[in-house]
Amino acid sequence: MTRDSVLRETMKTVLNEKEIDSFFSYKITRGDMNFLQEATTGVLKNIPAKAFNCALMSALLGAVIFDHSKIPVVVVSGHLDYYSRRIFNCKKPIPYSTNKKVINEIWDGHCWVEICNLIIDISIFRTIYYGQVPQDLHKEIIENFGEGKGTIAGTQSELKKSGFIYSPCYCLTQDQINGLINKEL
Repeated sequence: MTRDSVLRETMKTVLNEKEIDSFFSYKITRGDMNFLQEATTGVLKNIPAKAFNCALMSALLGAVIFDHSKIPVVVVSGHLDYYSRRIFNCKKPIPYSTNKKVINEIWDGHCWVEICNLIIDISIFRTIYYGQVPQDLHKEIIENFGEGKGTIAGTQSELKKSGFIYSPCYCLTQDQINGLINKEL
């Protein structure tokens, strides 16, 4: 199964077929890229720098994109590997209490935003810089990317060349996105 077919399957829980087709056929413009850069910078500036904050940061970025543009966007949770090393292993969707409308448990996995063929990971460098990650991983990321980076973005093949492999498992529902934002803000 290709990555796109896996992503399509995960998207079926949050989008209908027409929306999924629009997602995959959307062409990003220069204006979209400028907007995405501003949106990403805004989220990075307004959320305190700390590790393991991927769900909130991705939910916020996804909400900003959805609310302020016509760009089809999904917030994805899944596995993240750096070369052959699994950094995050996603075993289940982000837990959401429908009756309380909140995120109610600790969750393992990683979150990012996807737009047609573009992956935007707004949090991985903060986790590497500020988290208790293995020293060899920390050192390797610093050597390969430097310090003070905010976001990594690119197609799956571009990111794979940089060592990052994003494997989608689930797409966040609007209720999960709202629950994450409401929990933290």
